Amino acid sequence: MTDNNVITDSSEEIQDGQIQHLQASNSKINNNDNGTNNTNNTNASPDYEKMYEDLIKILKDKEKEIEELKQKNIELNNEASKYQYALGAATDTRLSDNDENNPINLKKDILSLQDSLKDYTVIKGKIDINTSKIQELLKKYKSNTIITEKDQNKPLVKAVLQRHVIEQICESAKEYFDNPDKYQKQPYGMETHLFNKTKEIVELTSNFAKRRSGIDESTKVLPIKLRQQVCAALGNRGFNDMIDNKKKLFTHNFVSGYQNILNNEISNYRKISDSEKKKEIEGMAADIIKRTVTLFWFRLRVQQPVVEYIWPKSDDIIDPSYMEGKWENDGIDNLIVDICSFPLIAQEFSNESKRQIYTKAIIFQKPKPEQPPLQDDSQSAQSNICSSV
Repeated sequence: MTDNNVITDSSEEIQDGQIQHLQASNSKINNNDNGTNNTNNTNASPDYEKMYEDLIKILKDKEKEIEELKQKNIELNNEASKYQYALGAATDTRLSDNDENNPINLKKDILSLQDSLKDYTVIKGKIDINTSKIQELLKKYKSNTIITEKDQNKPLVKAVLQRHVIEQICESAKEYFDNPDKYQKQPYGMETHLFNKTKEIVELTSNFAKRRSGIDESTKVLPIKLRQQVCAALGNRGFNDMIDNKKKLFTHNFVSGYQNILNNEISNYRKISDSEKKKEIEGMAADIIKRTVTLFWFRLRVQQPVVEYIWPKSDDIIDPSYMEGKWENDGIDNLIVDICSFPLIAQEFSNESKRQIYTKAIIFQKPKPEQPPLQDDSQSAQSNICSSV
C-alpha cells in the first residue's frame, strides 16, 4: 500500500468517525429535549448548534491538513525520483546512443582512419619505390618476404607502409605522454599533463574505494567515470588548433612539428615525382597524426572496459574471426600472416565469452611453409597467439 493510499484511508476514517459523533450528538439532543419537555427541567440546555459547527470546522481543518500532506508526499516522491535519476547517471558507465564515443561511432571513425591511411600511403602513378629501404622495413616487422625491382609486390609495400605510419606516430606520442615535464602546460603541453594527472587521480580514487569502508556505488565507479570523462574531452579536443591570447588559431605544436618528421620518414621509402600530388598527400599527415593519437590514447580509454589494440605477428595462423584480408575461405588453412597493416581493436579479447570485436586486424597474408614431418601443428598454432601492445 502506498503512502497516498494510507493518507486517503485515514481521511475516510476521520470523516466516518466525525459523522458518527454528530449523529450521536443529535440523538442526545433529541433525547434531552424530550426529557426537558417531560420533566419541565428548568436548567439551560447545552448549545448543541455551536458544538455542531465546531465539529464541522474541525473536520474541515483535518481535510485541509490531509490535502497538504498529500501534496507534500507528491513533492517528496518527485524529489526522490530526481535523486534516483542523478544517482543512476553518476553510476552508469554505459555510453548513450548520442555519444560520439559509443561503439557504433567509434567503429565508424576507425574505418575512416583506415581509409585515410590507405590514401596517404598510395604508391600508384608517378611514385618510385625504394626497394632496399622497403626490404629493411619488412625485416623490422618480422616479414621474411623478399621483394625485388622486378617484383616489388606493391600491395605488400602499401601494407608495411601503413603499419610503419601508425608505429611512428605512436612512438612519437609515447615520448610526448611519457615525458610531461619536457613540455610546458601552456600552450601545447596540456594534453600530456592532463592525461598524466588523470592517471594519477584514477589510481588514487581506485585505491580510496578499495581501502575505505562503504557500500555506495558512486565511489566505486568514480575512477571509471573520471577516466571516461577526461578521455572523452581529450578525444574531442586533444591536439586541435590552439587559441592564443589574441583569439587567433594556430596548429598544435606537436602536430605541426611531427607532420614534417613523418613526411620525411615516409619519403625514405617512396618518392612522389608530381609536386602537386606530393603536396596533396603530405598535407594529409597532420590530420592522420591527430586522429591516430586521439584514437589510441584517448578514445579507446573512454570505453568500459578499456578497449585494446593488438598486432597479430608475422607467421601467426590466420583466424577470420578477428582478421580480415584478401583470401579465399577454402584456402585459408594454407595461409599465415605476413604483415598486419592495422591492428585488431577489441574489448576483453582474452576472454572469448566476453570478447567484443570493434574492427578486425587487417592482414596481408603469405603461403604457409611446409611443416617438417615431426612438427606438431597444434603446438605451432599455440605458439603464434597474437600479443597485446
